[in-house]
Amino acid sequence: MNIQHSFSHTDLALELKDELEESLEEQQAFDGIKIQQERIGERGLQETVIEIDSEEGEKQLGKPRGIYVTLEGENMAGNDGSFHEEMSECLAKRLQSLLSGKRKLLFIGLGNGEVTPDALGPLVIKNLFITRHLTGWKEIEGCPAVAALAPGVMAQTGMETGEIVEGIVKKIHPDALVVIDALAAKSSERLNRTIQISNTGIAPGSGVGNHRNEITEKTMGIPVIAIGVPTVISIPSLACDIMEAFCASQGEGMEDIFCSWPEKEKYHFLGEILGEKLWELFVTPKEIDEAVKRISYTLSEGINQFVAGRIF
Repeated sequence: MNIQHSFSHTDLALELKDELEESLEEQQAFDGIKIQQERIGERGLQETVIEIDSEEGEKQLGKPRGIYVTLEGENMAGNDGSFHEEMSECLAKRLQSLLSGKRKLLFIGLGNGEVTPDALGPLVIKNLFITRHLTGWKEIEGCPAVAALAPGVMAQTGMETGEIVEGIVKKIHPDALVVIDALAAKSSERLNRTIQISNTGIAPGSGVGNHRNEITEKTMGIPVIAIGVPTVISIPSLACDIMEAFCASQGEGMEDIFCSWPEKEKYHFLGEILGEKLWELFVTPKEIDEAVKRISYTLSEGINQFVAGRIF
């Protein structure tokens, strides 16, 4: 069976950048794409900022123009409280830069709260500092007015999430919208270890091939910030990891057979040998229950720090 996929399933701009780097010749450079990377703090947190500023950059990376910030670290999947505090503070600072001057905010937790890998958004919403109804309280003076909702998924409501959000936006007129969602990654090493923040909005379900109406500034009429964490990986991506590990373990001769191939060739090869049902399957780590809970606290704490003005 010839399945016409040349790139893996991923929502992460960082992984698309990695794939693009492998496909370019050494002398070639990115057009319309700026990349900055730096280490933050003392606990292995790395921040990568990818800015797409032209139509050519959009075509190369397959993402709309805008800013994509990736925060990643090995300890994010574990129970290292100090690391999670550092991650929350970095998230708060990024939100401050992206939402500066916005006084009325609407937070939307995308996903199905009854399906653990997809429950990140609803769990974050449960722990947010909601302020819109506290008008006149001295304790929240200077804080933005925050409203929040976890609207569920189409199978639960019969409505597109975008339709629900658009109706709320028209009713309460926020200055900006922040959506939180679970994402798909191509690398198993990034599962539950990466946060992506972008100012381009989101197309729910796009990483797993379940396309829904996009939630962007174009559709909502206000700026849309998207926060996501990869919780699932596709079978082709996992198969690619397994093939690379196996070939690498067999010595230099075997490495040349698969590991050195360009990304497009790897996924074309896997498309030839995997059936369509396997190509569409996604899996998640066995410790996903605890990981999603822990990461949701990290995200909500970062958002709450931003809302309360406690950015260190």
